[in-house]
Amino acid sequence: MAAPARAAKIISTELLENQDAKWINLVKITYEDEDGQVRTWEAMRRAGRPKASAVDAVQMIAVLESPAGPRLLLEKQFRAPAGKLVIEFPAGLVDEGETPEQAALRELREETGYVGEVVADRGGKRPILFSSPASSSSTTFLIHLRIDPSKGENQNPKPQLEEGEFIECFWVPLGSLYDECRKLEAQGFAIDGKVGVFAEGLEMSK
Repeated sequence: MAAPARAAKIISTELLENQDAKWINLVKITYEDEDGQVRTWEAMRRAGRPKASAVDAVQMIAVLESPAGPRLLLEKQFRAPAGKLVIEFPAGLVDEGETPEQAALRELREETGYVGEVVADRGGKRPILFSSPASSSSTTFLIHLRIDPSKGENQNPKPQLEEGEFIECFWVPLGSLYDECRKLEAQGFAIDGKVGVFAEGLEMSK
């Protein structure tokens, strides 16, 4: 197939009916495709991305080294759109005035009680990940965190959950993540796509 003669480009983005929406807006995007045709697309856009942040949210791969091997911290949380308890990475939105790394450490402590340490990205700069680019402009960083079990705060972690948050944390051997996801799905849990893809990648690398 020949390469397109021109690049597609956004012409405009306008809000649809969002009177009662607090966190997510429905928008209509008008854009020009590679053939010069003007088209429209409906999508979701998260309200209130911090002005200085490249992403809306952070996802944390939090790992604890143990004598038996590395363990990964995961969460079980009911998600209304899925209608199920979902297996997820610890995650959260970036607040105004904080860096994504600060958000990752804050959210880890709030949701799990653990105190972590940011692991520098191997490439020097974290890639911006689009969570669902066909339906949303939401973006995230995947931030690696190291949890030191010898720290006092990590001996008996106490989450600081907000009202209406119900999160259960649990540990999974990193090398068994793929099998654990299969077992959890068979038990009726939903697997977050990012966790599933991470597990598939680990399994394929063996």
